[in-house]
Amino acid sequence: MSLRTPALLSALLLSACSAPGAELIDSPLVDELRTGQRSGTQSFDHSALDTLLSTHVNAEAGHVDYQGLSDDRAELDAYLSALAEIDATAFDEDEQLAMLINAYNACTLRLIVDNLPVDSIRDIDDPWGKPRCEVAGYTLSLDEIEHGLIRPLYQDPRIHFAVNCAARSCPHLAESAYTGAQINAQLDARTRASLSDPKFARIEGDTLYLTKIMDWYGGDFIDPAFEGSTTELVDYVELYTTEAIRARLQDDDASPVNIVFMDYDWSLNSP
Repeated sequence: MSLRTPALLSALLLSACSAPGAELIDSPLVDELRTGQRSGTQSFDHSALDTLLSTHVNAEAGHVDYQGLSDDRAELDAYLSALAEIDATAFDEDEQLAMLINAYNACTLRLIVDNLPVDSIRDIDDPWGKPRCEVAGYTLSLDEIEHGLIRPLYQDPRIHFAVNCAARSCPHLAESAYTGAQINAQLDARTRASLSDPKFARIEGDTLYLTKIMDWYGGDFIDPAFEGSTTELVDYVELYTTEAIRARLQDDDASPVNIVFMDYDWSLNSP
């Protein structure tokens, strides 16, 4: 197990406190989702989104062809309209998590398409705080979906590598939609893809460079209440990174690594 200095731990916790917390929204939707977790049996067809993503997303490069997506706007709208009409009580936990991640990503895609041409999502008026996305009959903001539903209800740090904020430094959008049947394998794959990419995790000498995502939401990765969390941030990285980085982190004869969080590029993740 790798060691972290008390100063680094304090910095991590301070940074996590400055990011949006995982706190359930005050909405009947929460009760409906909890009901579904106990008794939901249905699945949702995400094939429409799957087609759009496979056509317009390059997951390896982290690019989205927003102009091409704009030409398929009717299909994106139809998918989001279907999400707006679902009964949240009909889906179990895995189906719900897949649905909410897809809702977040699809709503972000629509937000960008609605504002083309745009250089950054941050150029849009209140991109995360303004309610724009209808899910199961409730109009929600992107913050409400991510921080008010996904994080507190499902408590899985891997979601930070699945939801996409349309920025170049955001973990890459997948080329396929999430599904309840495959959600665990898909979250593993996206986390592994991110933490095996030098853009998000690399080691140089005694310094481990990590995505700023793991600074902002570092608490999720070491919170015992969260699925698969570890006691040390570097131990979480070890689970999903390359063999070379893992070997360095597990080398008991080497000096402990210093973590440096990389600068975040908010420019649009277009080609």
